Amino acid sequence: MKIGVSSRFAGMAIALVSTMMLAACGGSSGQSNADLLKSAAANMKAAKSYHLTIDVTANGQPVKIDGDFDVANNNSKLTIDNAGQKAAVTTVGSDAYISTDGGATFTKVDAATASSITSSFGQFTNMWNTFKPEQVDAVKDRITDGNPATETISGVSTKHMSGSLQDLGSLSASGTTTETGTLDLWVSTDATPYVYQAKINSTSHQAMLNWSNFNQVPAIKAPPTSALPPIEAYR
Repeated sequence: MKIGVSSRFAGMAIALVSTMMLAACGGSSGQSNADLLKSAAANMKAAKSYHLTIDVTANGQPVKIDGDFDVANNNSKLTIDNAGQKAAVTTVGSDAYISTDGGATFTKVDAATASSITSSFGQFTNMWNTFKPEQVDAVKDRITDGNPATETISGVSTKHMSGSLQDLGSLSASGTTTETGTLDLWVSTDATPYVYQAKINSTSHQAMLNWSNFNQVPAIKAPPTSALPPIEAYR
């Protein structure tokens, strides 16, 4: 089975990043939504690692990503299901390894493909670095309580918030969005708030993102590799 990892998987993932960067709002008891946003975004930026799952439907095509991100050491380990086409991807520094047989065997890809993959998945960790608190303050009155206003996500008490994609478009990679729709977010209300869940419902796609296992640094190593197949197998 030929799976274009850099164009189909990494490309699909990176196309969603600008919208997923919106997933950084919340509120807790005694704090305004904007204040908790600034605390949560700072904690997400400082996190050494986390687990992230993404479920997206775009143009009728479902994409699922499930991965561990070792931010401190620039490593990741993911499984990707793009409308039934599956791959496992491990990145270690600037190197990338791909398996299309459920992780039984891996191939180390060439430098150009590896660069594309690591750059794409690196956006999932770098997304917090461009956060600007003043942009959230500008729309703080329009970040409202969700329904219900509080929920338990992954065993953690969270504040459920809701806003429009256009109001929060300044948090995207491009600084704006032409999409219309809603963004719901769930942020923990403990002493160290993190974003635990985000739900996007836009004109082009629907997505659910879940973060967990903060600062539980996973052991990610380069897997044993098989012979490199023709590069056309990855295009």
